[in-house]
Amino acid sequence: NGLAIGGVIARADLMDCLRANSISTFGGNPLATAGALASLTYLLEHDLQANAAQLGARLLDGLRAVAAAHPVVGDVRGKGLMIALEFVGPDGEPYPAAATALLEETRARGLLVGKGGLYGNVIRLAPPMTLTRAEAEEALEILTQSIEAVDKEVQAR
Repeated sequence: NGLAIGGVIARADLMDCLRANSISTFGGNPLATAGALASLTYLLEHDLQANAAQLGARLLDGLRAVAAAHPVVGDVRGKGLMIALEFVGPDGEPYPAAATALLEETRARGLLVGKGGLYGNVIRLAPPMTLTRAEAEEALEILTQSIEAVDKEVQAR
C-alpha cells in the first residue's frame, strides 16, 4: 500500500523482557497502521493466499511442461506466485546469457521479469497476489513464446 510499517513477533518470554516503548520500527504511525489494516483486510476478504496457491500451481505446471520440451530450462521451481526458471547450456552448466535473452524476449512481448541467481542464470517471477487467471495465462503464453525463441537460439549455436 506504499505506507511503511514494521512489526516484531517473538516468544512471550522474549517480548516480556523489554520495557514498554523500548523498541520501535515505524511504530505508532496511525496512517501506516490504518493502511496495513486495510491491506490485511483486503487480503483476507479476497482470499489472496488461495489465489496465489492456485495460480502459482497453474504457472508451475505450465512452465514445467514447456521446460520438458526445451533443454535450455534446467529447472522450474517455486512456491505460490514466487517462481524461478533456471537456464543452462547444452553442457548443463549455468547459462546467464540465456537468462538475459529471456528477460529481453519477455520485455519485448510486454512482460517484465527479474533476473538473479548465484550465476545470473535464473529468471524470477513474483507477480502480485492480486494476479488474475487471465493475467496468469497471458504471462504463461509470453513465457512460452520467449522460452521457445531462446531455446531455438541456443540450439542453433
